[in-house]
Amino acid sequence: MDGIRATDPHSRSFLFLQGPQSRFFRRLGLAIRDTGARILKVNICGGDVFHWPRPCTCLYRGSRGDWPQWVAEAMDRHAVTDILLMGDKRPMNRDAICIARSRGIAVHVLEEGYLRPNHITLERDGVNTRSRLPATPEAVRREAGLLPDPPAYPNVPDSMKIRVRDTIRHHVGNFLLWGLFPRYRTHRPYTIGWELTGWLPRYATRRRRQARALAAQTALLDSGRPYFLFPLQLDADIQVRSYSHFGVRDSIMQVLSSFAASAPRDMTLVVKNHPLDNGLINLDRFVNSFARATGIRDRVVFLDGGQGRLLMERDQCLGVALVNSTMGLEALALDRPVFSLGRAPYAMPGLAATQTDSTLDEFWTDPHHPDPRLLRDFVKILLHKALVLGNFYTDWGIELAVEGSLRRLGLVA
Repeated sequence: MDGIRATDPHSRSFLFLQGPQSRFFRRLGLAIRDTGARILKVNICGGDVFHWPRPCTCLYRGSRGDWPQWVAEAMDRHAVTDILLMGDKRPMNRDAICIARSRGIAVHVLEEGYLRPNHITLERDGVNTRSRLPATPEAVRREAGLLPDPPAYPNVPDSMKIRVRDTIRHHVGNFLLWGLFPRYRTHRPYTIGWELTGWLPRYATRRRRQARALAAQTALLDSGRPYFLFPLQLDADIQVRSYSHFGVRDSIMQVLSSFAASAPRDMTLVVKNHPLDNGLINLDRFVNSFARATGIRDRVVFLDGGQGRLLMERDQCLGVALVNSTMGLEALALDRPVFSLGRAPYAMPGLAATQTDSTLDEFWTDPHHPDPRLLRDFVKILLHKALVLGNFYTDWGIELAVEGSLRRLGLVA
């Protein structure tokens, strides 16, 4: 069994806090209730209400300062045994985690999957550096040796269209029900009104940007020039802000300056923008300006679109530099050397290089391919201990994710 040991559901009480912006949390909660366990969902904003209007819900309308005492009293009043939440670094979730640990309450943290698009992450205690996953090659090999080989799993396609629709639903809920939650503050660094000033122009230019990116990508691949790939991450991503000291501009400056100083002159650096970038920072302009300043403008290709997997599949790709993106695992699976600037579960000797065992300057001239056996062992542990088949958005993906989560939580065999 890939989860905690099964227990009598009737003895358990689950408190749901902030979750993904989708129907998944409600579907999971009702499935947990059907096993005989008790559930309570705390809605802290209008978006929460739109995704889980009823049943078994209550509203928190207070300030961040009053939240710790309120949630502690809720835990005691409902005899909570388990809390479920999305992301262990959101401020209100973080407060609740600390209080739960002081009471011996089990903490279950959801995140987007370490392997995508087929999985979500569901781990006990925390994700990334708070994960219970082994952090050294020796520990990975030892733990993997105790686990059976995972079964083959189907491809579970995600849907960007549904994801965007669910995100819009969340923000519409926040707007329409603002009067119910006047003291709510998002964990993101920007308000939705400010983000829309970037999103709307990007939406209007999406086809032109994609056509331009595909043309540049095709020209690069047809040229046969060797390249390194540098996929950008979201500046507003709380996982990036919490598990690295790199904002998107900082990572660009670090990677481009190192590439200019140390990469062979026949190498190209492909900087690929994140598909969900909000456009508040003109990254095309910033990359172009910094590349000119470091004297490598003719060796840098910026793609505001394109296909990341295709770029990694080609033998022209000599390696991937990133902060802590899940693209790192995808690159390792394609036998591409990876350098991780931030803290990531796969950042260890034999998998992704880090600044503790080498330097980024060295990576451009001496990239090391991953150890395939160590990678297989690491993925085996992920599938048994951290990942659940499915996704947060599509009907089939949610159905599979709910089934797997019930097993991981020890509610069904």
